[in-house]
Amino acid sequence: MYKRLNDAQYTGLRKALLKQKGSDLQREFLQVARSDGQFLPFVRRQVETKGEKEASIFDERLTEHQYKEPTKDTEQRMYKVWKDVPPETACRVTFWGEVTLRHIENGLIQSTYLAANGGALSGGLERIDRALSSSGNEKDIDSCVRAILRRMSGLPEARGNISVYVNCPFGCAWWRERLAEEVCALIDKSSSGSKASRDGILNLLRQGQEYWETLVRLVISRNSVLGDRNVRDVLIWSLAETLESDKENSVLKSQNLKSLCRLLGVRCAWQELGILETFELKTLIDNEILSMAS
Repeated sequence: MYKRLNDAQYTGLRKALLKQKGSDLQREFLQVARSDGQFLPFVRRQVETKGEKEASIFDERLTEHQYKEPTKDTEQRMYKVWKDVPPETACRVTFWGEVTLRHIENGLIQSTYLAANGGALSGGLERIDRALSSSGNEKDIDSCVRAILRRMSGLPEARGNISVYVNCPFGCAWWRERLAEEVCALIDKSSSGSKASRDGILNLLRQGQEYWETLVRLVISRNSVLGDRNVRDVLIWSLAETLESDKENSVLKSQNLKSLCRLLGVRCAWQELGILETFELKTLIDNEILSMAS
C-alpha cells in the first residue's frame, strides 16, 4: 500500500480547522503555513502516515505559478512519475496529502504555494499575511485555510469527492492524464483512423477549470451515464474531434456538456449504451447526440 496520511486523523484535523471561521486554530494554521519549517511539523504532529510504499516525487523545483497552474507539459511529466499508482489510491485525499507534504519536505514546492489565488492575483504568502493582518476578517482567514487544504489534497468536507480531482494540482494532473490515456487506448483499439490525438484530447480536458470540473462531476457521479467508462471515453473522443474541427461549436461549453449528458441519460432509459460496440456508440454520439445538443 502506498504511504498516505491517517484517514481518521487527517479528517479530524480538517474538520477542526473548518469548525469556526477565524478561530485561533485557523490563525495558527495560517501562521505556520508561512514557513515550511513550521508547517510540516504542525501537520506531522497531528497526522501520522501509514503504508509501506513511498510514491516517487516530481524531481523538479516548481515556482508558485507552475504549481498552481501547471502547463500541459508539466502535467504530463507529473503523470509519468505516478503512472503506476492505481486509481483507487489516486482518488484519496490522504494519498495526495502525503505526496504534497513530501514535495514540501524535499524543497520542490513551498507551503505558501498552497494559499495562492488563481490567475494573476497575489501569491500565497501575501494572501496569508493579508488574512492575518488587522484589515483581514474571519471570512478571509477561513477562505485562506480552505484554499490550503484544497490544494494540499482536496477538501471533501466543502466540495465533496470532486475536490481531489479538480483542486489538488497533483491529483488533477494525474486524473486528466489518466483520462486522456484511456481515451487514446480506446481509439487505438478501434482502428478508426480518428483525427483525435492525445494532444487534442488534453486540449479538450484543459479548456478551463469550469469545463474540467463539469466533466469530472459527471464522471464520478454514481447515477451518471458517464459512469460507464466506454460511454465516457467515446464522448470525450467525439468532443475532442469537434474541438479540432470547430473550436466555436456550442457543445464545447460547460452548460452544453451537461445537456449532452442529459440526452445520453434519456437514451439510456430505453437503450443500454454500454453494451454497444465502440463504432456503434461513436456513430450514435456523433450523428445524434452531438447534433441535438449543438
